Amino acid sequence: MTSSAQRRAQTPEVGTKADRFGRVERAGVDYVPVSERRSTPGNLFRVFVGGNLALSVVIFGWLPITFGLSFWQAVASSAVGLVIGLLLMVPMTLLGTRTGTNNPVSSGAHFGMRGRLLGSTLTLLFAIAYAAIAVWTSGEALVAGAHRLFGTAQDNTAFLIGYAVIAVEVVLIALYGHGTIVALQKIIIPVAGILLCAGVIAYAPGFDPAPASTEYLLGDFWPTWFFAVTISIGGPLSYAPSVGDYTRRISPRRFSDFQVALAACAGIFTGLFATAMFGAFTASTFDALSPSYVADLVANAPAWYLAPLLVLAIMGGFGQGVINIYASGLDLESIIPRLSRTQTTLITSGVAVVIMYLGVIAADAIASITAMTVVLNAFAGTWVVINGIGFLVARRGCYDPTALQRFGFGLIGGRYWFLGGWNLRAVVPFLVGSCAGLLTVQNELYAAPLAGVAGGIDISLPVSMTIGGGLYLCALRIWPETGVDDDIRAVAEEARR
Repeated sequence: MTSSAQRRAQTPEVGTKADRFGRVERAGVDYVPVSERRSTPGNLFRVFVGGNLALSVVIFGWLPITFGLSFWQAVASSAVGLVIGLLLMVPMTLLGTRTGTNNPVSSGAHFGMRGRLLGSTLTLLFAIAYAAIAVWTSGEALVAGAHRLFGTAQDNTAFLIGYAVIAVEVVLIALYGHGTIVALQKIIIPVAGILLCAGVIAYAPGFDPAPASTEYLLGDFWPTWFFAVTISIGGPLSYAPSVGDYTRRISPRRFSDFQVALAACAGIFTGLFATAMFGAFTASTFDALSPSYVADLVANAPAWYLAPLLVLAIMGGFGQGVINIYASGLDLESIIPRLSRTQTTLITSGVAVVIMYLGVIAADAIASITAMTVVLNAFAGTWVVINGIGFLVARRGCYDPTALQRFGFGLIGGRYWFLGGWNLRAVVPFLVGSCAGLLTVQNELYAAPLAGVAGGIDISLPVSMTIGGGLYLCALRIWPETGVDDDIRAVAEEARR
């Protein structure tokens, strides 16, 4: 069985022709030649704005309110967390334009050809988890909204059908790939933007900026507020591995690093902050908070806003759900190169639905989401910092795209093979930093052995990043990497072509 990279080499016409609206993209994580990169920073901005205008992202504005914070405290925690997260991931926005592939494959230059599987696995977990949240929130809104509008059933069977409708919608669009996803954002942004603005008007009469609860989640204000900041940081970090899915389609000959990084960061901030404010605002209008934001949203909606809410639920699947399922398909393909992107997308879609049921039906939704975000942050923060240092210090922004694709062809050796396919300079700091972060995790479901070391404040993210990044810098100083000059020459040769 041949890999997607081999199939693409045999059919060079795939690149541009398949990357259009309504055409199934056949290219996977293999290299996209500069001559075939037709996307723009504007497309990049639209993808991350439109992809975040969804109920699955709105709930991250609701969570701080459930923690006992006021509206303005929740908004502040979201803004601070987003800025920190975006500062961390700036180098990740530039990897794709340098390597022509997605970020987990690009990370092979830092972690090794087999070590890159750490990033692929991490991205896969993020993508599947957030896709599951997208299916859950949109499906629940669909069923609850239809119940109020038409009196339809609101039992387990109805929810099963609602989840299935959203899941099918998400999978079908994700299977078409990049060109269709980008084109849909041009519709999603204005429509979903208008619906969210209408929602502010709809819920405004009940708005109260005071805290909905008299008790803080972690017992005091500052531990709770910093915990909300940590949750917010997870938003940008969750995109750090997958932003290369879109930047690899942008030509570095036509657009500068500044344009690409600005478009990605502005799009992510705009989409995440707008929806966080909407979530915090609407949650501040509820008389009482239940375990389900979507149920409260539908129950408190005026009759005239129910139909727009149904449309918003469906469009949320178009955006957030599709972005994550598309990313998960690419990431699984990078782990199992013999499978095509279409096959891996179908596999990860099934896994996302199962996880959604486990997280929502078998466990408490709020606790599941917060615990998942904090734990994944411990791994993601370390991975992002090491890749950022690798980009700026170890490889100096230069990569050999051909060498990065060897693993996809089933080949061993090469510039980024290091020791048996693992670059211990990066792998060991990643593992140590992540484990250190996990030892200080503090959330509603789980308190790690060292959770109380900072007086109840969750410091798992800064601990994992500081230790992981610090150890990697020390390793580079003691054991410098080689082959950087070869990377620079490879970049020069690509520029001449």
